[in-house]
Amino acid sequence: MGKKIKKGTKGEATLYMPRSKAIRKLQLTLKDFRRLCILKGVFPREPRKKLGGRNKTYYHTKDINYLAHEKILQKFKDMKLAMKKYKKYMRKDNPEKAQKFKENMPTYSLNHLVKERYPTFVDALRDLDDPLCLVNLFAVFQAHKLFDIPNDKVQVCAKLAKEFDLFIIKSRSLRKVFLSIKGIYYQADIQGQTVTWIVPYHFTQKLPAEVDYRVMLTFLEFYETMLKFVNFKLYSSLNLKYPPKINVELEANLDSFSYNTLLLENKENALETEIQNEKYRISDEFNKDETVQQMNSKYNNAHANLFQGLVFFCNREVPRYSLEFVILSFGGQVLYDTDTVNISDKRITHVITDRDPKFLQILPNREYIQPQWVYDTINNQMLLPTQDYAPGKVNI
Repeated sequence: MGKKIKKGTKGEATLYMPRSKAIRKLQLTLKDFRRLCILKGVFPREPRKKLGGRNKTYYHTKDINYLAHEKILQKFKDMKLAMKKYKKYMRKDNPEKAQKFKENMPTYSLNHLVKERYPTFVDALRDLDDPLCLVNLFAVFQAHKLFDIPNDKVQVCAKLAKEFDLFIIKSRSLRKVFLSIKGIYYQADIQGQTVTWIVPYHFTQKLPAEVDYRVMLTFLEFYETMLKFVNFKLYSSLNLKYPPKINVELEANLDSFSYNTLLLENKENALETEIQNEKYRISDEFNKDETVQQMNSKYNNAHANLFQGLVFFCNREVPRYSLEFVILSFGGQVLYDTDTVNISDKRITHVITDRDPKFLQILPNREYIQPQWVYDTINNQMLLPTQDYAPGKVNI
């Protein structure tokens, strides 16, 4: 008679484990376990036979063993222990010592996770859609104490999104634009990779209470780090310093979303480039297919300067941030009402408006168009007749 095998120690039963068992093995709370899985890119699996119960969430045993060797795991435990000590000092009514202890709390970096999950730069570009969508979403949020959305997180997202947009403008990488109820879809071609993302309209956002923003913030934590790497590599491809500096004077006169508030500088020497590359190292082994490069070059020559020589004035009622982005991406200039510029400026060739014609002051030597003309012109890759998009026209 053969040796009796204990149930659950061999075969398919050892390939998967329930979430509760995984948490016990890693000695984490449910919150930290979810956070670690998101940061490492580990997700639940669906086994053929749910030996531990039908209503449980399962993970592959190899994934849990993979998590067990992550160095951030110990950081989570150190931070949990430090937080207990901090609360202890607060209970003993010693705020000075508690604050000093809080300032020296353990911290961690996600740089190694970005390099681990994206061994080559093209891998990061292929996975760029979701990070851009989430970063642009938080960029239009308001800080919310109840949902633990801090103001500095919103500002960082707005800065990262604007830096990426500025690369698209300078590299003339934008290809298509689509306006929907959800927001504005953009599609760009970056080093042979098609990147598509959505940007919400700049309205006051009402945050639904049923959404788990803690999960979203964990994804955002990783995406922020990833996008910093990607932005640096993209700026380096144009021989530009990253991050770009902020023009404080212009920011005071304009607003934080204007692209004119960022100052672009060329890299000064090879040593500086090497130091920065070492900090943001992702392999450059992306697709160098000559056919792709030739197609991109042909497109740039034909359509990148679609609005070259045109000066657009945006009235207050149009989506200025989107229009400014797409017009600059195709070589045009954008003006809007400020202390130094108004609609009577003689440089203006096109006025973008969405008002009833009877409320407009029509000036000579310029075209009056609806915003849709700009987007349709980009998608058709040619300057369309303006009379079909005149103010008041509805059949467009």
